[in-house]
Amino acid sequence: MNRKLLGESLVEAGLINKEQLTHALGVKGQKFHLEKIGKTLMNLNYIDEDTLIEFLGRQWGTSGINLYKAKIDERAVHTLTKNIAEKYKAIPVGFNYHGRTKKLVVAISDPSNLEALDTINFISGYCVEPVFARDEDIRWAIQYHYYYHKRQVV
Repeated sequence: MNRKLLGESLVEAGLINKEQLTHALGVKGQKFHLEKIGKTLMNLNYIDEDTLIEFLGRQWGTSGINLYKAKIDERAVHTLTKNIAEKYKAIPVGFNYHGRTKKLVVAISDPSNLEALDTINFISGYCVEPVFARDEDIRWAIQYHYYYHKRQVV
Protein backbone atom coordinates (compact mmCIF):
# COMPACT_ATOMS: atom_id res chain seq x y z
CA MET A 1 0.00 0.00 0.00
CA ASN A 2 1.56 3.29 -1.12
CA ARG A 3 0.32 5.85 1.37
CA LYS A 4 1.38 9.43 2.02
CA LEU A 5 2.96 10.35 5.30
CA LEU A 6 0.40 11.13 7.97
CA GLY A 7 1.51 14.73 8.51
CA GLU A 8 1.34 15.54 4.79
CA SER A 9 -2.10 13.96 4.54
CA LEU A 10 -3.39 15.94 7.53
CA VAL A 11 -2.14 19.18 5.94
CA GLU A 12 -3.79 18.28 2.61
CA ALA A 13 -7.05 17.54 4.44
CA GLY A 14 -6.88 20.95 6.14
CA LEU A 15 -6.81 19.44 9.63
CA ILE A 16 -3.45 21.09 10.44
CA ASN A 17 -1.35 23.68 8.65
CA LYS A 18 2.26 23.40 7.44
CA GLU A 19 3.56 25.45 10.36
CA GLN A 20 1.91 23.12 12.87
CA LEU A 21 3.39 20.10 11.10
CA THR A 22 6.86 21.66 11.03
CA HIS A 23 6.59 22.53 14.73
CA ALA A 24 5.38 19.02 15.61
CA LEU A 25 8.21 17.41 13.65
CA GLY A 26 10.72 19.64 15.46
CA VAL A 27 9.28 18.80 18.88
CA LYS A 28 9.17 15.10 17.98
CA GLY A 29 12.82 15.19 16.86
CA GLN A 30 14.00 16.99 19.99
CA LYS A 31 11.94 15.41 22.76
CA PHE A 32 9.82 12.54 21.53
CA HIS A 33 11.87 10.84 18.81
CA LEU A 34 10.29 7.42 19.49
CA GLU A 35 6.75 8.79 19.50
CA LYS A 36 4.59 8.63 16.38
CA ILE A 37 3.77 11.96 14.75
CA GLY A 38 0.04 11.51 15.39
CA LYS A 39 0.67 11.28 19.13
CA THR A 40 2.91 14.36 19.00
CA LEU A 41 0.19 16.31 17.14
CA MET A 42 -2.31 15.27 19.83
CA ASN A 43 0.06 16.26 22.65
CA LEU A 44 0.41 19.70 21.05
CA ASN A 45 -3.42 19.92 20.81
CA TYR A 46 -3.30 20.34 17.04
CA ILE A 47 -5.69 17.41 16.62
CA ASP A 48 -7.69 15.31 19.05
CA GLU A 49 -7.64 11.54 19.37
CA ASP A 50 -11.01 11.01 17.65
CA THR A 51 -9.90 13.07 14.65
CA LEU A 52 -6.68 11.06 14.38
CA ILE A 53 -8.49 7.72 14.62
CA GLU A 54 -11.14 8.73 12.09
CA PHE A 55 -8.52 10.05 9.69
CA LEU A 56 -6.29 6.97 9.95
CA GLY A 57 -9.31 4.73 9.46
CA ARG A 58 -10.15 6.56 6.24
CA GLN A 59 -6.54 6.16 5.09
CA TRP A 60 -6.95 2.41 5.55
CA GLY A 61 -10.27 2.46 3.70
CA THR A 62 -12.37 1.58 6.73
CA SER A 63 -13.89 3.28 9.73
CA GLY A 64 -11.93 3.96 12.89
CA ILE A 65 -12.82 3.18 16.49
CA ASN A 66 -11.72 4.76 19.75
CA LEU A 67 -11.46 1.73 22.03
CA TYR A 68 -11.51 3.89 25.17
CA LYS A 69 -14.96 5.24 24.30
CA ALA A 70 -16.58 2.37 22.39
CA LYS A 71 -19.07 -0.02 23.92
CA ILE A 72 -17.41 -3.38 23.42
CA ASP A 73 -19.42 -6.61 23.35
CA GLU A 74 -17.72 -9.12 25.67
CA ARG A 75 -19.26 -12.00 23.69
CA ALA A 76 -17.41 -10.73 20.63
CA VAL A 77 -14.13 -10.28 22.53
CA HIS A 78 -14.15 -13.89 23.62
CA THR A 79 -14.54 -15.31 20.12
CA LEU A 80 -10.73 -15.13 20.12
CA THR A 81 -8.20 -16.15 22.71
CA LYS A 82 -5.88 -13.62 24.30
CA ASN A 83 -2.92 -15.19 22.49
CA ILE A 84 -4.49 -14.75 19.04
CA ALA A 85 -5.53 -11.17 19.89
CA GLU A 86 -1.99 -10.35 20.98
CA LYS A 87 -0.37 -12.12 18.02
CA TYR A 88 -2.39 -10.19 15.43
CA LYS A 89 -2.82 -6.96 17.44
CA ALA A 90 -6.55 -7.22 16.96
CA ILE A 91 -9.55 -7.40 19.25
CA PRO A 92 -13.16 -8.24 18.37
CA VAL A 93 -15.47 -5.44 19.51
CA GLY A 94 -18.95 -6.41 18.36
CA PHE A 95 -21.19 -7.86 15.69
CA ASN A 96 -22.81 -6.31 12.62
CA TYR A 97 -25.70 -7.86 10.79
CA HIS A 98 -25.83 -7.65 7.00
CA GLY A 99 -29.02 -9.40 5.97
CA ARG A 100 -28.67 -12.95 7.23
CA THR A 101 -24.92 -12.63 7.68
CA LYS A 102 -23.54 -11.91 11.14
CA LYS A 103 -20.11 -10.28 10.89
CA LEU A 104 -17.54 -10.03 13.63
CA VAL A 105 -16.26 -6.45 13.92
CA VAL A 106 -12.55 -6.54 14.71
CA ALA A 107 -10.43 -3.55 15.72
CA ILE A 108 -6.99 -3.92 14.15
CA SER A 109 -4.09 -1.55 13.60
CA ASP A 110 -3.44 -2.88 10.08
CA PRO A 111 -6.75 -3.57 8.32
CA SER A 112 -4.82 -4.73 5.24
CA ASN A 113 -3.29 -7.70 7.12
CA LEU A 114 -5.04 -10.49 5.23
CA GLU A 115 -3.27 -13.24 7.18
CA ALA A 116 -4.67 -11.86 10.45
CA LEU A 117 -8.16 -11.38 9.03
CA ASP A 118 -8.23 -14.86 7.46
CA THR A 119 -7.01 -16.46 10.68
CA ILE A 120 -9.56 -14.58 12.78
CA ASN A 121 -12.28 -15.58 10.30
CA PHE A 122 -11.26 -19.23 10.54
CA ILE A 123 -10.90 -19.34 14.34
CA SER A 124 -14.04 -17.35 15.16
CA GLY A 125 -16.23 -18.87 12.46
CA TYR A 126 -17.47 -15.40 11.48
CA CYS A 127 -16.89 -13.21 8.45
CA VAL A 128 -14.67 -10.40 9.68
CA GLU A 129 -15.36 -6.69 9.30
CA PRO A 130 -12.12 -4.82 10.15
CA VAL A 131 -12.09 -1.36 11.70
CA PHE A 132 -8.97 0.66 12.38
CA ALA A 133 -7.73 1.23 15.92
CA ARG A 134 -4.42 2.57 17.15
CA ASP A 135 -1.87 -0.04 18.15
CA GLU A 136 -1.51 1.28 21.71
CA ASP A 137 -5.29 1.33 22.14
CA ILE A 138 -5.50 -2.31 21.06
CA ARG A 139 -2.81 -3.32 23.56
CA TRP A 140 -4.76 -1.54 26.31
CA ALA A 141 -8.07 -3.15 25.25
CA ILE A 142 -6.50 -6.63 25.25
CA GLN A 143 -5.13 -6.07 28.75
CA TYR A 144 -8.45 -4.72 29.96
CA HIS A 145 -10.79 -7.27 28.40
CA TYR A 146 -8.71 -10.42 28.80
CA TYR A 147 -7.16 -9.69 32.20
CA TYR A 148 -8.68 -6.89 34.26
CA HIS A 149 -12.31 -7.06 33.13
CA LYS A 150 -12.35 -10.86 33.31
CA ARG A 151 -11.32 -10.72 36.99
CA GLN A 152 -13.98 -8.09 37.73
CA VAL A 153 -16.77 -10.17 36.19
CA VAL A 154 -15.90 -13.38 38.07
